[in-house]
Amino acid sequence: MTEIFKIAWRNLFRNPRRTAASLLTVCLGAAALLIYQGFNSGIMNQYRENTIHGYYGFGQVFPKGYYGKVFEQPWKMWIENPEEAERKLLSAPGVEQVFPRLSFYSFLAKGGITLGGRGEGVLPERENKFFDKMNFISGGDLKDESEIILGKGLADSLDVKAGDTLTLLTQTINGQLNGADLKVAGVFHMGIKAIDDGYYRLHLKQAQRLLDTQRVELFSLATTGVDHWDEVAKNINQADPNLEPVRFEILDKVYYQNSVDFLSAQFAFIRMIILLIVALGIFNTIAVGLLERGGEIGALRANGEKRSRLFKILLLENSFLGLFGGILGILLALLCTKTVLASGIPMPPGPGITRQYLIFIEIQGSHYVQALLLPMFTAIIASCWPIFKLLRRSIPELLRST
Repeated sequence: MTEIFKIAWRNLFRNPRRTAASLLTVCLGAAALLIYQGFNSGIMNQYRENTIHGYYGFGQVFPKGYYGKVFEQPWKMWIENPEEAERKLLSAPGVEQVFPRLSFYSFLAKGGITLGGRGEGVLPERENKFFDKMNFISGGDLKDESEIILGKGLADSLDVKAGDTLTLLTQTINGQLNGADLKVAGVFHMGIKAIDDGYYRLHLKQAQRLLDTQRVELFSLATTGVDHWDEVAKNINQADPNLEPVRFEILDKVYYQNSVDFLSAQFAFIRMIILLIVALGIFNTIAVGLLERGGEIGALRANGEKRSRLFKILLLENSFLGLFGGILGILLALLCTKTVLASGIPMPPGPGITRQYLIFIEIQGSHYVQALLLPMFTAIIASCWPIFKLLRRSIPELLRST
């Protein structure tokens, strides 16, 4: 068997032109596949990071039975003792930070314009570091209780900018009218139309004063990572059975999960087409190279070489071509990502998004394995039929093909 490996290895260098053509075909196919996989991962990860660090966190925790339901008086379901709930959440392994929030609807007035919006009270001293994907186009994040930040669409409709003052009017949980004059600290553009057109944020204590309550509606979470959510959710349920953790994919199913499912199916189909084109290219190059060797194969068979032995040698040759072509493809893809594609690829708005993103190639460990093994297996499969067809020909016919 060792001798067969040596013969197959030496055969690669007997015709450098043919070997170079085969390697180039496999190399380009492997590089294209690797860059495409990295591009897909870049889109998915960019989308995920914007969802997590722009609004939801890794997930949110609600009072048991609250999420997904409508209540006539929802404040009665809110968390009554948020400090105690925070302590329990932080005691759950995997929870790194807790962000209490309180959402409500109100009117925003500036000059003669009055619009409805959905507000959320947050603690900026906690949230500003973690939620860093809000993409402020003017001003900045909240700093104190007298400030408010608005989505781009809402700010444009009210004709306000950073530094302006507007009036917020809402009802307390007891049905009384309450209001406050707030300074616009910043205007953000998350790219999600439903948020940009009607969403604003203010300090949690200001929101509680406006609603006349000390309760909070939910907690957003920073955890050890997306892959650990199931374990974190289990720990939260053990820490406090009255709380219900919900992962960010479910919270943003319409914009995030549906888009990811759609793009994944689309990418899988395109990846199949790329593999098919690569396989056809490899098949054509290898088939032509093998058929050019008819005289060589005829001479070997005339000297007593068995078909089975020749089949193994030729198959090993093409395995080496696929393997080394894959290695060269990986090196070519890395060169491209570090030079031509290093500054990212500007992409138009995706499904449900209203702003552009800069996508960076993010090649994962499993992608290298695919780029190495798929071209090799493709080369092996593509060579089986030409080898079989070549070895079936008679010795005189092979010798005449020289």
